[in-house]
Amino acid sequence: MDGFGTRLKAARKMAGMSQQKLADATDNLITKQAVSKYEKGKMMPASDILIAISKVLGVKSGYFYRQSQVKLIGLEFRKKSRLSKNDENRVKYQTLDFLERYIEIESIMGQQTLFVNPLKNITIESQDDVESAALRLRKAWELGNAPVSNLMELLEDKGVRIYEVDLPDTFDGLSAWADNIPVITINKNSDLVRKRLTIVHELAHLIINFGECKDRDLEKLCHSFASAFLLPKDKMIEEIGSNRSNISFLELKKLKGIYGISLMALIVRAKNLRIINDHFFKNFFIHANKKGWRSGKAKEPGEYVGREYANRFRQLVSWAVAEDIITMSKGAELMYVSLPEFRKGFQ
Repeated sequence: MDGFGTRLKAARKMAGMSQQKLADATDNLITKQAVSKYEKGKMMPASDILIAISKVLGVKSGYFYRQSQVKLIGLEFRKKSRLSKNDENRVKYQTLDFLERYIEIESIMGQQTLFVNPLKNITIESQDDVESAALRLRKAWELGNAPVSNLMELLEDKGVRIYEVDLPDTFDGLSAWADNIPVITINKNSDLVRKRLTIVHELAHLIINFGECKDRDLEKLCHSFASAFLLPKDKMIEEIGSNRSNISFLELKKLKGIYGISLMALIVRAKNLRIINDHFFKNFFIHANKKGWRSGKAKEPGEYVGREYANRFRQLVSWAVAEDIITMSKGAELMYVSLPEFRKGFQ
């Protein structure tokens, strides 16, 4: 019974519900005290109550009996995270659940991808370290200096599991390890360039040793690494030169459109590479604040017309159904969609 209780608590946390809210949502079929007893393994719900609980929490009844040993290691929310504790729990438990389903379909299909860390023995403590590490990763992955057109697909091919969660704009992303499996969770509601920077920022947390860096310095170095990976130093200097007193919006928007990196990140990168001076840097951010770009009240100029999809999990499920390795019902269960919806998408 203890296993059922653990699964019930996880499903409740995924849904962002308290024990009282879960009880209320079942039209008082159960009480808060009953939910507590279920979770502690002191009592099991009758079949009709289990169905009601499953419906409220948005999971199949079989979810509560799924066996899993998945544990997230190194998961930490950023120090200035504005997420509520409730939303933090939602992200954590939804990420765990996604990994369970991902690992299950990989096991069924024999398609486990081992992640190899090209920066395993690298320590980053300065901007120069950032540049060399970003180049080393690009070289290991044979990217040259070219723009990365589909970052999510690239990381999935390398063995990183990526999950998109539906949360308020206050959440960007998180990363963790599950044994030897790296996982990155991002906000599906973020715009494309923000997603891209967040993904590489979180990748840095996973694969780089930052020595004795303080939290604030560590976050800055992760951001610098993300920008350096998305837009290599040589290409940036080739595009705009090595010493500028001013950079036009036309140039910045061009870089954004090619490399999928925001104007703000581009200006910070230009400052880090000493392409621009402090005066221009400060004036740009004063302008950005006035326009509302930094606060998100207004959209910054320029557009990146790229695509970012994490498709591997869906592809594995579809492959398994197409080869009659699993049923359509099982596919729908793994995808958390209704059978008619899954059948329509499959066809």
